[in-house]
Amino acid sequence: MPDMSAGDDFEDITARSGIQHQYQSGRTAEQYTMIEGLGGGVALFDYDQDGDLDLLCASGGTISAVGEVQGLPCQLYQNEGDFQFTNVTEASGLNIPIDYQHGIAVADVDQDGYPDIFLSCYGRSRLFQNVAGKSFRDVTDQLGVELSGWHTASLFADFNQDGRPDLFVTGYLDWSMEDQPVCTDPVSGKRDVCLPSQFQSAPDRLLLNLGDFHFQDASQAYGIRNDGKGLGAISGDFDQDGRIDLYVANDVTSNFFYKGLETGGFQEMGVSAGLSGNEYGSAEGSMGVTAADINHDGRMDLFVTNFELEDNSVYLNEGNDLFVHSTARLGLAGACRLLVGFGCLFSDLNADGWEDLVLLNGHLVYRHRNSDYQQKAFVFRNNQGRFQDVTSESGPWFQIPHSGRGLAVGDLNNDGAVDLVITEQDGPTSLLKNRNVPRNWLGLELKRKAGISDLTGTLVTFSLQNQKQTKQVLSGGSYLSHSDQRILFYPPAGSEGLDSAGIEVTWPDGSSDQFENLMWNTYQVLQQGTGNRSN
Repeated sequence: MPDMSAGDDFEDITARSGIQHQYQSGRTAEQYTMIEGLGGGVALFDYDQDGDLDLLCASGGTISAVGEVQGLPCQLYQNEGDFQFTNVTEASGLNIPIDYQHGIAVADVDQDGYPDIFLSCYGRSRLFQNVAGKSFRDVTDQLGVELSGWHTASLFADFNQDGRPDLFVTGYLDWSMEDQPVCTDPVSGKRDVCLPSQFQSAPDRLLLNLGDFHFQDASQAYGIRNDGKGLGAISGDFDQDGRIDLYVANDVTSNFFYKGLETGGFQEMGVSAGLSGNEYGSAEGSMGVTAADINHDGRMDLFVTNFELEDNSVYLNEGNDLFVHSTARLGLAGACRLLVGFGCLFSDLNADGWEDLVLLNGHLVYRHRNSDYQQKAFVFRNNQGRFQDVTSESGPWFQIPHSGRGLAVGDLNNDGAVDLVITEQDGPTSLLKNRNVPRNWLGLELKRKAGISDLTGTLVTFSLQNQKQTKQVLSGGSYLSHSDQRILFYPPAGSEGLDSAGIEVTWPDGSSDQFENLMWNTYQVLQQGTGNRSN
């Protein structure tokens, strides 16, 4: 790996962090299975409620020479401070055999103050209860619904607005080892992984939380389609109408945009909203998804990573349920066209008040002609609404190719700068420390009123000297991963009078609070109902 330079933005500190994790795909068995290409995600969340972010890594599994698939335990790392982590997988009760893992979702399902975890798998997906921040208990048998098959992305959000976080899980393909055909590369004639277009879709599932870890399948009632091949999902109030929406990134089928309805349920309007595919409306091989207000117009825009020979897609939110494909207009066309995109996140990496973009890439077939199996990741700086490639300034990790998959961002040492955790396919999970420590920052930990935990769709507006920044708490996003849900704001360059800054929080139930006299350069809790009520 190249040496660090003084101006590099990120430092790879994995070797001294105590994190020793590698996602295993089973690819070495050379069985050419469909599951071995997808990889797995990572979650950043404070499982023990001690004030800092811990790490949970999906581990995948092994495939034997005769095609037997065996899952590996996920790995939980406790944050000890100063970028030091301890593997507590065994002590937490997670060192148990489960099926082949891909994705992680996090929420306080039983609303006891401790976040629970959902693992989406090939086989049987699992829900684990967090027992007072000390251990985890498998409560999958209590769900009341069976989650067997092939599940990838997952997220929690309160879709029916009853105060409890519900669960959405994407299905990928109706595929099994027993029914796997032999596929070959059309040029070399050698065996290779089959194409997803050769298989039927596995259904997506929406499960309503009934309490006490019981769920009800409401997929049909909510209008969830069963003809997608989902790999990415993100949820928030994208049209800011007070109801939770849902976006699903599908592989080789059209992407779905589910608009939350006042009467309950969803209306799928990906095509009419301009969110179903490329600028011509054609479906692409979509994997990762992220969202943020990237042009400071107060609306959440969307970004989707795609397969090689397809540009990644930026969708600018024009309001009134209309998004405009704007990849070329924003300076993002061409840079990754020959690559296969996976994890992606908007985040303000250099603390200038604008959401930057991180992209992970890596191939998944054996006979790849347009690019290598390992591919470079990219970092794009947001220059007031247009993006500039600053990968060369982002540190040694970004200068060499990787098999990138999962990506999560979070402030791991509570210094106001967002750090990165990255998973690779059959490679080490990496921790990248952000060296752009801001001079001034505002950290917010939002809390709903008693008995309600889900924050999805909460809109936060920061005001200082007639300038505004808007952020929203989102669920899901990136690729199979979960990021820090705390909110960070940075004052515009040259700002004075920081004591005049204000925060307005619009909660998912429609109520709003205004907060002043804010504490800078630390994280503070903003409790619903404790600010100056604006309605």
